Amino acid sequence: MSVIESPNKQVFQVQEVYSGPHGQLLEGTTYDERTDTFFYIDVKAGTVYAVANSTGSTKAAEDKIKAYKVSNTIGFVGLTTDVNKIICAVDLGITLLDLTTGETEQIAAYPNGNVVNGGQLRSNDGGIDKDGTLWIGTMEGGLHRRFGSMYLLKQKGGVLTELWNECFIPNGINWDEKNGVMYWTESGEHTIYKYDYDASNNHVYLDSKTKYFVDEKDPDGSCLDKDGNLYVAIYGSNKVIRITRKGEIDMEWKFPSQNITCCIFGDKDLSSLYVSCGNGAAEGDLGAAIFKIDLSQLGIKGVPSHKFIL
Repeated sequence: MSVIESPNKQVFQVQEVYSGPHGQLLEGTTYDERTDTFFYIDVKAGTVYAVANSTGSTKAAEDKIKAYKVSNTIGFVGLTTDVNKIICAVDLGITLLDLTTGETEQIAAYPNGNVVNGGQLRSNDGGIDKDGTLWIGTMEGGLHRRFGSMYLLKQKGGVLTELWNECFIPNGINWDEKNGVMYWTESGEHTIYKYDYDASNNHVYLDSKTKYFVDEKDPDGSCLDKDGNLYVAIYGSNKVIRITRKGEIDMEWKFPSQNITCCIFGDKDLSSLYVSCGNGAAEGDLGAAIFKIDLSQLGIKGVPSHKFIL
């Protein structure tokens, strides 16, 4: 079924830039409430950016942004139980980045050098569940054939276990534990899959899926608020949409960039939404930038991100 617009949909215009424009394809938004640090990545440059003390600032000063080159490409960055280390999904596997030294440590490798049917794959989006397990998707970076897979990594020193394959462009994995739902996005199909989820044992019923078709462009990265509403970046458009638990679009934010890639709740009270973008070809497009939206006046708050267990 297609997601439908609520007759009372609210539309907001966003103009003020938080960071950038810079880079090529900014994505992977992540926030650590323990250190008040906002992270994002440039996929094609293989770089992680960290913005310390991000709460309260309408624009990140350049001297607050620290860059870490970690690989040729990067698809995802997540938090760990060590505040000084973050987990990165890169072209050939999974690494840990030490934020104090800038050094990386590979902790898992994709099978066969991440080559499938002669196609070289790279990491794309992922997520960390309540048990501290990493879920990560792979995709072909060039032709975008269905060569990708979804993998699990349960612990440092573990093995990447394939869950399913023939993925096109895996994105936006989120767990609504309170309401027993997991979301996973297949951008190439314009589809968000909704699965039944048992939070008591972290079990996902993959045969229970419901399809939400997004009619315009490609649903990309996403996040949940504390009430179970899903915020989805729409790549190829200038929008972030909010999908309610009933499958209605009731809010929409528009930006001066045409390729919106990812979003995450941040700031110490989790009442701001950080949004990332990639370069676009349209005339007047701002390009790869980060935006920050204060949602406190709407009474909206997010939930903290889970941490990979070290």
